[in-house]
Amino acid sequence: IPIDKDTITLHLTDPFHILLVELFNRTYYLTILREIFIPSESIHAEIKSNQSCPSIEELGNATWINSPVWHRLKYYPLLCRQQRRLMCFYDDIFICICDLDRFANCFNFNHSITYNCQDSNVCENNGQCLINNATCPTITFCICPDCFYGTKCQFSTRGFVLSLDSILGYHIRSNVDLSQQSFSIKVAISINTSILIIGIISCSLSMMTFRMRKPRNCGCGWYLLASSIISLCAILVLTIKFWYLVLSQMALIQNRILLNILCIVTDPSLRILLASSDWLSACVAIERLVTVKQGTLFDRKKSQKIAKQMIFIIVFLTLPTHLHDPLLRRLVDDFDADEQRTWCFIQYSAFLDRWNSTITFLHFLVPFSSNLIGVIFMIISIARSRSQSQPKKTIREHFRHQMHKHKHLLMTPALLVLLSVPRLIIPFFTKCMKTPREPSLFLIGYFVSFVPATLPFFIFVLPSNEYKRNFRKAIQLFKRRFRCAP
Repeated sequence: IPIDKDTITLHLTDPFHILLVELFNRTYYLTILREIFIPSESIHAEIKSNQSCPSIEELGNATWINSPVWHRLKYYPLLCRQQRRLMCFYDDIFICICDLDRFANCFNFNHSITYNCQDSNVCENNGQCLINNATCPTITFCICPDCFYGTKCQFSTRGFVLSLDSILGYHIRSNVDLSQQSFSIKVAISINTSILIIGIISCSLSMMTFRMRKPRNCGCGWYLLASSIISLCAILVLTIKFWYLVLSQMALIQNRILLNILCIVTDPSLRILLASSDWLSACVAIERLVTVKQGTLFDRKKSQKIAKQMIFIIVFLTLPTHLHDPLLRRLVDDFDADEQRTWCFIQYSAFLDRWNSTITFLHFLVPFSSNLIGVIFMIISIARSRSQSQPKKTIREHFRHQMHKHKHLLMTPALLVLLSVPRLIIPFFTKCMKTPREPSLFLIGYFVSFVPATLPFFIFVLPSNEYKRNFRKAIQLFKRRFRCAP
């Protein structure tokens, strides 16, 4: 069944009176029941909960359920008579259907059929293989277990970071206009467009602020200037990635060379840019803690020198930790009876899978912890230093006073921590996206990870009175230059 539909059309040539639908784990539904077969009949049927066939363990009492099968068969008609809405039920040997007179008609049914396409199973990752005809099969289907997708169940949604391909790919309809795309795609387009517009404005205003000389008197200004530039790059790459995915799945981009380049470049670039931005925000938190600790002994010139070196180190150390990603990426064509899709696919060995998960987790957890711990120690350190100079007040009173006085220092890492929580919770509690039919939670988590990169002006500049004053000066300078321009 296509992912954006809930119906399927079957063309059957053999006469039949019963149509049973079997799902995983012995879940059966009596979908069609006909006493007389009518050739060329068009039948419309829905699968409803009241059509399910429960097991006798759910219906009978323990006394006769545990008795021999031929002994308990005499009780089966009672089940149909006692439960008027019951349509069918089953045990280990039979499936029984309740007829119009509320009698149980039972027939043998093999519950242990292995679906392996007559020992020619092409499905991967324990997918069940089905054929359309046992005598002369022409079509093969794969039913994928949780966390896998693709015509052969060859793609996985496991991992700490999900790609946009696995979240949205199947929701994009090929050879269909944007106006006729699914609701999920329209929502994703709206979110991506909002991130692009807000991100360009926010990053530009942030860069204007930190290009001023005064904010760069210490290392924080350099970190935040570099972070703003990297954030803008991340927003632009995200937009390229999003529209590359949409247009390629709509079959509007078919140039193999271009698709291959975008496949290799976009996802690794996003991971590198986001990781670099997280590390730079951690450097800001650490330097602010050092500033508070050293007080008047803080060396601003040395701080600037260290910041320039750290920016270089962060970017060029983050890069090789993701080098395996573009080297393993490739395009994979996925064919089925209805459509053809080209996926950007990556497959890790067991070692590289552990390495990738560890590196991704460290790139997230260490900056996250630095922001959280840094601000707590900074406020406590300030409160203690003030309590020594003003011993009449308690540490708690000093703590409250310093919390209010330095709230702008607390707001920035607090916002970063808050926005990072979904990235931490979703992978650990959901483990994987069980099916592409349920993309909402993972789509939200994916775009939330770009919120810090979208809002550097609101996260770093607006909470600080000093940075706001420098922003106003930057605006005034821009206005004067604009007026003086010929």
